[in-house]
Amino acid sequence: MNLIKYRKLFLAIFIVAVIFSVTAWCTKGLNYGVDFTGGTNIRFPLSQEVTSTEVNEVLASDSLAKLNLKPTPPQPYSYVDSQGHQRYGVLVHTRFLNKEEQKMVVDALEEAFGWVSAGDGLDIYSVDPLIGEELLGNALKALIIAGLLILVYIAFRFEFKSGIVGLLALIHDVLAVIGLFAIMHKEVDATFIAAILTILGYSINDTIVIFDRIRENLRFRKKGQTYDDLVNLSILQTMRRSLNTSVTTALAILVLYLVGSPSIKNFCLAMLVGITVGAYSSIFVTGPLWALWKGLEEKKRYSGKTA
Repeated sequence: MNLIKYRKLFLAIFIVAVIFSVTAWCTKGLNYGVDFTGGTNIRFPLSQEVTSTEVNEVLASDSLAKLNLKPTPPQPYSYVDSQGHQRYGVLVHTRFLNKEEQKMVVDALEEAFGWVSAGDGLDIYSVDPLIGEELLGNALKALIIAGLLILVYIAFRFEFKSGIVGLLALIHDVLAVIGLFAIMHKEVDATFIAAILTILGYSINDTIVIFDRIRENLRFRKKGQTYDDLVNLSILQTMRRSLNTSVTTALAILVLYLVGSPSIKNFCLAMLVGITVGAYSSIFVTGPLWALWKGLEEKKRYSGKTA
């Protein structure tokens, strides 16, 4: 099987995905969660399904009007618990509320939709806006540092070209997840950053496996064997392992996404997308891009000697 002959198609998909993701990010923006913007999240359990309109009516009632909650659109959700029972709830996001204000909101929701007990799953999470800004800054620093360390590691273990190609693939993977979250208006919070960092590690592992095989094959490179042929052989030797690992991991995450609690759904969604696009970029982009770069370098060096 000659995968390298489809290199232009693979790279075209790669470039289109990056452009599409950046465009979605710039035009639609990201829905930053309470971790980064500050505010209060209230996960209110319900006995039956409700709509965002019904919850908005409660938040706009006379008893809460003086609080100036500045709520975002409420997000009703449902899930199946560990005992197989269907559960309902709604996520309410407002400005930062103190304890007294939180109690007023919960009391209004209980009056409208029914009282809840301690074991029903009521959850209130608040972050001060100043702390949220600091968390966002630290998250961006973590992503940049992780990317640079990965670049240094691959450049040290293989070569600088491998590090650059691997870093480009990781940027593609991250942008694909960001683009999807921008389009779907999914909440971006601390768990999203955790998912991105996990994707970076998982994706670069596949890339390292392929580059390691390329390095081994370079030792036994036959006369007349091009970099395209060598990379194609290396991909075929490692593709089954990479696909099996990615598919089994994705299946486990898919189960968590379908039956897990609402608090981990966005994490699972980011992981699903990241592992999928990471497998694509590691197998079909990094090797061919490296072969293209090395081939052009060799051609330029050969042309210089001829001259």
